[in-house]
Amino acid sequence: MPERLKAVSLFSGCGGFDWGATQAGVDVIWANDIDPYASAAYRQLFPDVEFVEGDVSEVEFFPEADVLIGCYPCTGFSLAARRRWKNRKNQRDLKANKRNFLYRQFLRALTQVRPRYLFVENVRGMSSADDGWFLRRQIGLYQRFGYRIKPALLDARDFGVAQSRKRLFLVGVRQDIEAFAYKFPDPTHGPGRERPHATLGDVIEGMPEWPAGEYCTIRFHGHYLTRNRKRAWDQPSYTIVAHSHHVPLHPMGEPMLYVGKDEWALQGDQNRRLSWRECAAIQGLPQHLEPIGSLDHKYKVIGNAVPPAFGEALLGPVVAYEQGIVPARCIDVAGPT
Repeated sequence: MPERLKAVSLFSGCGGFDWGATQAGVDVIWANDIDPYASAAYRQLFPDVEFVEGDVSEVEFFPEADVLIGCYPCTGFSLAARRRWKNRKNQRDLKANKRNFLYRQFLRALTQVRPRYLFVENVRGMSSADDGWFLRRQIGLYQRFGYRIKPALLDARDFGVAQSRKRLFLVGVRQDIEAFAYKFPDPTHGPGRERPHATLGDVIEGMPEWPAGEYCTIRFHGHYLTRNRKRAWDQPSYTIVAHSHHVPLHPMGEPMLYVGKDEWALQGDQNRRLSWRECAAIQGLPQHLEPIGSLDHKYKVIGNAVPPAFGEALLGPVVAYEQGIVPARCIDVAGPT
């Protein structure tokens, strides 16, 4: 039996991507995050992994491994944030935001870890942020460091996750691994595929309808009502977000009513946000995960997680190649759609 690949994980959050990677056949040996609540959740899922809590820029040593995973923070690249970039000053502020340059820490780790493969996750807005400069910059640097890079925009619902969640992924293969060219996995769920898209009913039906203390009860403010927030039981959820006030609605009761441009109304009296536990189920996180802290902290940890299905699907081709299961493949270097 071939030895399992070893991975180092940066900006690990609660470990969603890493959990999926382990299902694909990879062992995470070292991980890091600065958020104490995400760190506590990660330790629940991976009690045996060496975990360093704190600012990654202060980490001096990274162990060698076969795979380097990086899900660096992406707030500045999100489409929601970019709706506020209406002038050059705001774009300069974007470039000045240190959180938008954490890929430099990933590059620093790359020189020590010396992985055969790298995997990066970010919001889809990074592909067009500042006219695509951020994405081009990162791809160019990874190539300069000796990796063939392939980007793709993937939707979690196409891989069995019960929500619409589009994310940008960069996958790198070290240039000396000439016999292998990475191919992104084909979607497994949706019309004409192996299985239908997973729905809210598939993952949260049967859970308590009004779980006291587990859902945000703040009033539905004006911004919340600028768009539809409720999907039906037989549909995937809207994207699970990290801010408790903006979490989608539970599918119970009547649908929201379109009033006019940027204006929607609630109907009936069965309207509440999804609970943090329902959000975790929709993300596909392990059932035994119990984040600590306030309700806001729990929503943040869950909403920032990468669905494990992504990790399992994306690491699968690499694990298969390393185990001699698949032949070399041709690589398509076209950018994300």
